[in-house]
Amino acid sequence: MIGIQYGYSLGGEVLVELIFSWPGMGRYSVDAIFNVDYAAVQAFVMVVAAIYIMTFLIVDVLYALLDPRIRY
Repeated sequence: MIGIQYGYSLGGEVLVELIFSWPGMGRYSVDAIFNVDYAAVQAFVMVVAAIYIMTFLIVDVLYALLDPRIRY
């Protein structure tokens, strides 16, 4: 469940940074969208997707290590 919640928080960071005017990747991506900066938007999507994939990879490996019934 922690991995899924972390994935949701990655998506929510954009909204939180936009509402509270905090500087960060979410705010940068929104500014890039409004300024039609395709390279910055693509980079943001790739970084968030890579973080999301790595999170689920770590969760799967930990699940296999902690539960003796699971064997890969």
